[in-house]
Amino acid sequence: MNSSIVISNVSVIFGGGANAVKALDQVSLEIAQNEFFTLLGPSGCGKTTLLRCIAGFEIPSTGSIRLDGVALEGLPPFKRPVNTVFQSYALFPHLTVAQNIAFGLQERRVAKAEIERTVGRMLELVKLSGYGARKPAQLSGGQQQRVALARALANSPKVLLLDESLSALDLKLRQDMRLELKRLQRDTGITFVFVTHDQDEALTMSDRLAVMRSGQVAQIGTPSQIYDHPRSKYVADFIGDTNFLSGIVRDNRLETQSGFVPIPADLPQGSKQTVAVRPERLRLVSDGGDLRSRITQIVYMGNETMYHLEGDMRVRVPNNAGATPQYALGAEVGLVVPLSAVQPLEDAS
Repeated sequence: MNSSIVISNVSVIFGGGANAVKALDQVSLEIAQNEFFTLLGPSGCGKTTLLRCIAGFEIPSTGSIRLDGVALEGLPPFKRPVNTVFQSYALFPHLTVAQNIAFGLQERRVAKAEIERTVGRMLELVKLSGYGARKPAQLSGGQQQRVALARALANSPKVLLLDESLSALDLKLRQDMRLELKRLQRDTGITFVFVTHDQDEALTMSDRLAVMRSGQVAQIGTPSQIYDHPRSKYVADFIGDTNFLSGIVRDNRLETQSGFVPIPADLPQGSKQTVAVRPERLRLVSDGGDLRSRITQIVYMGNETMYHLEGDMRVRVPNNAGATPQYALGAEVGLVVPLSAVQPLEDAS
């Protein structure tokens, strides 16, 4: 991997003594050039603090951050080849769209003709050609977001940092902007580092993502690696809906209270294990099955139906055109668990 950003053993400690708070705890990761990389996790996990360290708004207590091999320690934010798009957009309300985009270039004293060319190119890139004379208040939230992106991209940064930059938009607009952000990253070839607590955003946009917990990285991987092969119960639970099954390994099966589940052959016989199984990978049957349970709730969700079963189990079934729920509330059913759907967890905490 040709790394753009190398973060080595970075810790950030706020306060001192008994009141010290470790916002980041020995974080190490590498982000590739031209990669869309996401820092994902709940509030307080350290993802925004790490982004601010890259930007220069926070100074690590320990560790180092290098960009294209150059150490960033001691460089103020305005001297780092990165730009940040904030959640609030931070557009200047008294300036036009074109003036907002041109602001950074003017501060660098770029020639007027070059500024005009760059502004025109940025407006075309974010699909806002013809909007240059408008003020931010005359734009929708999605359009303001794109102006903020254009302003950040106008300076041709090596890295674009995005801090929860879609959270202020409504659902439909967020979904549209996910596609726009991915397109912009692909078209510009700039490394994007995106911070979010929204798992759907992380899965749909990222080349790779880091799931964070309590100031540390819990797991790094592609969206499919994180979703299909979570290493811990925390990651499996944070990304999507998950069923957890615990029991004793006997003859290459997991013995649970509800039945036997097939498991990989390399798990130690007689050991206690917890495995994760996604709801969409399970299949309901009237008779037989690996597990037996009873339906306690049925939730119709438009394109699918979620069946809740005793033992805190969930099964997601696609709704074919015109189909109605196949099983009734209170019915006893079997669950077929494919071996390929079973993910053993290294850490069940």
